[in-house]
Amino acid sequence: MDLLHSSGVSSTHYLQTHFSQSQGYFLSVSMATDIRNTFFLLFPIWFHVKQAEAIKLLWVAVVGDWINLMLKWLLFGERPYWWVHETGYYDNSSQPLIAQFPMTCETGPGSPSGHAMGAAAVYYTMMSSLLATVLKKEGHQIRKCSMFVPSRCVRVSLWTLFWCVQLCVCLSRVFVAAHFPHQVITGVVIGILVAESLSRTQKIYNADLRSYLLTSLLLLSLALLLYLCLQLVGVDLLWSVEKARCWCHRAEWVSVDTSPLASLFRNTGALLGLGLGLHSPLRAHSKAVVASRGAEGAVYRSICVSATLVLLQLFDSAFMPPVHSGALFYLLSLCKSAMVPLATVAIVPYCVTAALGYRGEKLL
Repeated sequence: MDLLHSSGVSSTHYLQTHFSQSQGYFLSVSMATDIRNTFFLLFPIWFHVKQAEAIKLLWVAVVGDWINLMLKWLLFGERPYWWVHETGYYDNSSQPLIAQFPMTCETGPGSPSGHAMGAAAVYYTMMSSLLATVLKKEGHQIRKCSMFVPSRCVRVSLWTLFWCVQLCVCLSRVFVAAHFPHQVITGVVIGILVAESLSRTQKIYNADLRSYLLTSLLLLSLALLLYLCLQLVGVDLLWSVEKARCWCHRAEWVSVDTSPLASLFRNTGALLGLGLGLHSPLRAHSKAVVASRGAEGAVYRSICVSATLVLLQLFDSAFMPPVHSGALFYLLSLCKSAMVPLATVAIVPYCVTAALGYRGEKLL
């Protein structure tokens, strides 16, 4: 493994040395593809455009990140920014100098890459949905006019864009010294497998509230059970947190929000909030009003998207769980994550329909 890790550190050193002028770009890519943006940005937009696909998107993000967490705990993957200091592979004169950045000092184990896996799963789901929609609309005309080339061009263009995004994500994670190349490649492969598997699971589209509650409880219980079992046999699953605190150049860059447990409660809360939102009386009322007034149109959707994004950004800025409060932090993180899909699915549509009132028909 030392040879594999050393080649990964060399890759990081090469990128930081030869592409230092692209530092801002790589940092922006890592920031933009954080899994939290799926909850606060992609899901709200997608839900008011393609509801069924948005539900699948959130399931893919939650289940994928949960699988990533379990694999991290089982694989004990190193991260370049601490491995390069602890290994005996180098002598003092040959150890590469690796720069660190605010998003370098993540506190979870490194394998597989959560950013790469999450981006692969989420964008694969979105790209598949977009491709199916475009080709479905053009399918009749393409078959009628024997226009095979446009269809193929659309398919090739979208998947080329997908792989370009994945390449950028992988390079950005290696550049910031958060992951080795083999970790990001593994993350991309597993992410695609998760997305493809859930796309074939039809039960997620019509799951009742009981199913959401049980699934959320199951994900939380299984992860905590693994954590406790390994703790009993003397394995500390928070070993990576101490390494981050030890080897990160600046203490303020080490955030408990990137810890494995924070990820677990964030994902559990998001799935729970989706279930509560989909089966909320507020959502039932807004759906009934929209159906009776014929308000399911572009203006209504645009208002819902805009209102949701503004509300979520305000909520995210205003409600910051205290990071030094231990169990309370995780509980509040769960509640905060649950509010995001709940607001998107139920609260905002209810408020919009109430605000439009009888003017809905005229506007739409």
